[in-house]
Amino acid sequence: MYSGQSFSTLNNRTLNNINLPLYKGQGSSLYNIVSPINSELAQLYIELSYIHKRVFIQDNFDDFLDRRVNEFGVYRKLGTEAIGEVIFEGKIGTKIPNGTIVSHSDLLFVVIKDVTIDEDSKLNVSPIQALEVGIKYNLSANTEFKLIEEITGVTKIYNELDLKGGTEIETDEELKERFYKIQKNQATSGNKAHYQSWALEVEGVYNAKVIPRWDGPGTIKILIYGQNNQSVDNEVLQRCTEHIEEEKPIGPTVTIVTPSTFDINISATLTLENGYDIESIKVVFLDIINSYLIENSREIIYIKIMSLLASIEGVHDIKNLLVNDDVKNIIVDEEKVPAVSSAIFDIEVS
Repeated sequence: MYSGQSFSTLNNRTLNNINLPLYKGQGSSLYNIVSPINSELAQLYIELSYIHKRVFIQDNFDDFLDRRVNEFGVYRKLGTEAIGEVIFEGKIGTKIPNGTIVSHSDLLFVVIKDVTIDEDSKLNVSPIQALEVGIKYNLSANTEFKLIEEITGVTKIYNELDLKGGTEIETDEELKERFYKIQKNQATSGNKAHYQSWALEVEGVYNAKVIPRWDGPGTIKILIYGQNNQSVDNEVLQRCTEHIEEEKPIGPTVTIVTPSTFDINISATLTLENGYDIESIKVVFLDIINSYLIENSREIIYIKIMSLLASIEGVHDIKNLLVNDDVKNIIVDEEKVPAVSSAIFDIEVS
């Protein structure tokens, strides 16, 4: 709107509007008088263009976006910390106090229970919590940790089970998408859109589908999905259950579930171009097929999978392509999420 109001445009327009028989070129008295003013006006127009954008949610960002959506009762998800348990090994009687910091690489966690190493390994367990939010803190089982400040007598720290529950701060685009979804489907009086809105308010929930009367009158099922329409862990499921129980009206029985994995097995015989190997082809294929499954999670088209495989650089020909041991499309149940569990490729020499 204000992009045309540059310094040169403003300056030329001002000088042209001065009806005096005087020299107006650069260095003249008139030029030197109006130039500083027009320089400030040009800067003002730049600021006005930013202000204009901040009026609209579509063009907004950061704190300005938060302030706009907050006016509608929508708030950015601030992420959650991963939690889990670690086991301490070492000299009997060694004390690890509550508040001790342990790390894995550059990830920091706080011990939230006093532990005294005992012969009974069950007593050597303490809950831990990440010091920051984020999915990178969701570490797999049997990860080893180190003490930030050494405690004599501790020889090993590890987790037997996965650390879970860590979620990211909602991005601007994710917040806008959720806001538009809420505005499009107005939630009121415990209607279908209201349950979806409540589910989407929970950290770690990126999408939700509400099924009214799924098991008769007064019953509601809510399917919740994580990032890229994947299933969520038990911590997110529990948070969602507790949140909706607090918000919902008295009466309905609500069941909250997350999709289970639907295994996709793919096999084929490939002829490769010279200079290509099957392992590199497989890596590329797994990347593009997983992207396809994220966007097409309800119906998997057989010919589309063949097309994706054929599009990979280095693939000359494809034979005997099977998807779950068949050559037809696959319909995936709403309560399942497709994922490639195996991709087996044989090589045919051309």
